[in-house]
Amino acid sequence: MPSIHAGDLHIHYLEAGDGEPVIFLHGNWATAAWWEPTLARLPAGYRGLAPDLRGRGETTGPDTDYSIAALAGDLLAFADSLGLARLHLVGHSLGAAIALQAALENPTRVLTLTVVAPPWPDGMPEELNLPDRQRMLKDQPEFFAQALKFMAPTAPDDAYWRRLVEAGRTQSIEVSIANLDALCAWRPGDRLAAITAPTLVLGGTLDPLTTAAVVERMAAALGVTATILPDVGHSVIIEQPDLFMELLAAQLRRA
Repeated sequence: MPSIHAGDLHIHYLEAGDGEPVIFLHGNWATAAWWEPTLARLPAGYRGLAPDLRGRGETTGPDTDYSIAALAGDLLAFADSLGLARLHLVGHSLGAAIALQAALENPTRVLTLTVVAPPWPDGMPEELNLPDRQRMLKDQPEFFAQALKFMAPTAPDDAYWRRLVEAGRTQSIEVSIANLDALCAWRPGDRLAAITAPTLVLGGTLDPLTTAAVVERMAAALGVTATILPDVGHSVIIEQPDLFMELLAAQLRRA
């Protein structure tokens, strides 16, 4: 896994292909490894880059600010360090919020925007801000594995999935709790309509967290039509990687 200094971080990332840059942003309790199936399927003409986010995976740096705006700043520092002036952005869950914030702040740099299982554009409901549950996820390996599978019910229970589960648990509890506060505070709402890049919004009918209603609200804020996939949970990138790449390839060609 290559690495690069960007801002106050030493960012580790996965890379595949050559051509137009596509940055892939993973979700909470995850690492860049979640994008391995996507990077393996990336069509010719694209350079895929999947960083470990601040406080996650092998990326190192200070525990300073985990707000969505700060994480979007990390993303742009990463792009700057690689000399990427314009790029495609693809975000999953927490990563979707980061991609959206970056596109909102820097619309001319984004060629296309793809968000998978995006969070609440009007802020995560306070009833989901449950630090004690986060501590249970960290402290109880079996509970963590069950919870992750509940989120992605059709993901194959293979060696790759078990590696994702093991890597996810390395995330610190401080980062996990900060993520709750960040998602509650992030409320771009209808300001997202200012994003001008071609945008694809994906969700799954089996997603127990960012439900179809949340995905539809996000699409409405962006002024686009949501794509709700049948028989998919929170993570189409893992559950149906071929279908995801089919949709993503068509989206990238819209630039």
